[in-house]
Amino acid sequence: MKKKTIYIILGSIFALGMIACLIKLGMILYQPKPVNTETKSTTETTEETAYTAPDESQAVIPTYTSVTTDETSPVYVCPVDFATLQSYNEDIYAWITIKDTNIDYPVVQAPNNDQFYLTHNSDEEYSSAGSIFSEHVYNSKDFEDPVTILYGHHMKSGAMFGNMQNDFTTDSFWDSKPVIEIYLPDRLLRYQVFAAVPYSNRHILHYNDFSDEDVYNSFFSDILSTHSMEARFHEEYAPEYGDKVLILSTCLIGNNSNRYLVMGKLVYDSSKE
Repeated sequence: MKKKTIYIILGSIFALGMIACLIKLGMILYQPKPVNTETKSTTETTEETAYTAPDESQAVIPTYTSVTTDETSPVYVCPVDFATLQSYNEDIYAWITIKDTNIDYPVVQAPNNDQFYLTHNSDEEYSSAGSIFSEHVYNSKDFEDPVTILYGHHMKSGAMFGNMQNDFTTDSFWDSKPVIEIYLPDRLLRYQVFAAVPYSNRHILHYNDFSDEDVYNSFFSDILSTHSMEARFHEEYAPEYGDKVLILSTCLIGNNSNRYLVMGKLVYDSSKE
């Protein structure tokens, strides 16, 4: 009986040991895998930046250069290949660029429908980002009007005029006295920025005849009197009647029904050299 009892006890110990081993092995085999936080972070970043900006890479604008026929007569050499651009879309007539910003785009104007480029890129393909454009009803394409307005969407990605308000309300950028450059096939135009202000959605060119001296002076006097935390001025460059002005217009951050305007006075025209 004693020997049988000993066998029973040893058998029980062995069985318990085997059960313990099986439990431990199961825990090893079936424990959950750790989360790969690096992969998760990358996925979230990709989702946040999933927006694909319109392809404006058909022409890359280099730094302005000129050649000379002699020591005193500079000749304008356009760095933009307008011939190629216009072979794809003849509505492209200018190029806008502002140093130290992402604004570096072709400028278009539809001959019959001023709403077209609100929803189409410069390849005439549908795009919610639209294009930088002017209206044929109010502006010629030679920038000879007293006031020319270029429109662009405020895209959250920063495309088009999406970063314009942030850029022009940054003190360091504003203090650098930014310049808008417009390239045409035969001319380079530079506009010295003198104001960046919030504005209503009132159509500026429809309600103001800038060929009238009183209207011109009154409008820009009101602009320079704007009271807003977002308003910035370089009053030393304020225009006088006869000066040509370029206005960039986009939606105001926080109030899409209003506008944010950047205004520059023409200070250089390569054709006048």
